[in-house]
Amino acid sequence: MNPQDLLNNPQLQNISPEKLQFLMELAQKTSPSASTPKDITESLKTASESVKKEGIDFSSTERDLIVEVLKQNMPPQEQKKVDLLMTMMKNMRK
Repeated sequence: MNPQDLLNNPQLQNISPEKLQFLMELAQKTSPSASTPKDITESLKTASESVKKEGIDFSSTERDLIVEVLKQNMPPQEQKKVDLLMTMMKNMRK
């Protein structure tokens, strides 16, 4: 994903500068081939561990927005897989 897309995405305009900076770094580290649910899951897992070390906490709404942004360049079938995965993860938290 192009990090500039994050800056131009209206959905992310209300996220704090440090969170947006973190997302831009994540976007730079995510390879263009990382467009499968498995690849995104691995990227998010690694990012989550890094965020915890820095003391940054994303709200559930912010996390949902991040996933939506990451899914934008995926084919519809892959987007559905990510949606299913996210639903399963949310159900596990309950």
